[in-house]
Amino acid sequence: MSFINRIGLKRIALHCLYWILFLLFFFSNKSDHEDSYEFIFIYSCKILAQAAAAYGLIYWIIPETLNKKKYLLFIIFALGWIYIVFAFLMILKFYYLEPQFPTFFHDWPGHTMTVIERLTSGSLMIREVSFITYPVIILGFISFNRKQQRLLKLEEEKKSIELKVLKNQLNPHFLFNTLNNLYALTLKKDDRAPEIIAKLSEILDFVLYRCNEDYVSIEKEIALIENYIALEKLRYSENRLDILFTKDIQESNTISPLILLTFIENAFKHGVINETEKATIRLNLESKKEHIIFSIENTKPQNELAQMTNKSKIGLENVQKQLDLLYPKRHQLEIEETQLFYKVNLCLKNQNRKEL
Repeated sequence: MSFINRIGLKRIALHCLYWILFLLFFFSNKSDHEDSYEFIFIYSCKILAQAAAAYGLIYWIIPETLNKKKYLLFIIFALGWIYIVFAFLMILKFYYLEPQFPTFFHDWPGHTMTVIERLTSGSLMIREVSFITYPVIILGFISFNRKQQRLLKLEEEKKSIELKVLKNQLNPHFLFNTLNNLYALTLKKDDRAPEIIAKLSEILDFVLYRCNEDYVSIEKEIALIENYIALEKLRYSENRLDILFTKDIQESNTISPLILLTFIENAFKHGVINETEKATIRLNLESKKEHIIFSIENTKPQNELAQMTNKSKIGLENVQKQLDLLYPKRHQLEIEETQLFYKVNLCLKNQNRKEL
């Protein structure tokens, strides 16, 4: 009983229905002079042979050979198994079905053959094997389709889990940097600390309650970026930082949350913190009918402190993985680095627009 429960009663019922439908199909082609009881009994035996061939191939031979890329073994085992089923059916006919129902088989081509002749007859083998295997092909196609659907579902679940892991890596990375900024100002008892806490509260609200979604509106992402920039600007005087954020929102699209923030973080971390002179950051965000286009460029400090850390590289790698998961073949990321500046161009194709 546990074995049946493990397989599933619904699945067993569907398989039984499948073979019953075949029996009804054969019965619908019965001639008027053929006895109904004889017909159903004989074709039930034939369907049992078809089922044996089907389940032997689908649940034993294919998993043990074809799925493991043992192609030669698959051919040998498959042909061998089908021949065994064919031989069983021929012996069953010769020793039981024909003696019991002689009138039913009087016009069957193998009726006058001996057992050995039946088992070695090429024409009879082709005729009977084609009868045995065509339900197998249909059942195999259904089974293959179910497995493909299951694999697609597992792949989607895997992507979802991986995406959550990546976001969990990204969010603490951002919060750690922001809290470091706040810690530095509180040590100095700076009057701007309350304002930073208010901005940080808005950012935390976004990170904790809105980043669980795969996509958010472009307006919400812009509000996050502006809060982050406002928070960072509190740390630097106009003599230290020249920043400009331009926007051109022609269409209200959706975007993966925090996907842009890593690039902005890096611009501040490597373009401003280590700069002894005035740093420049230029951001531009365009939202059009088909695309979201983001670019950011920052000057590079001309000193030895401007090296990119491993944490920054991890952040960029996480963003690239998120792009691959959320925008497969629908994004273009270009990073240009020279001795004087660092520039990122990112183009995202609108995920709500159908492929032409």
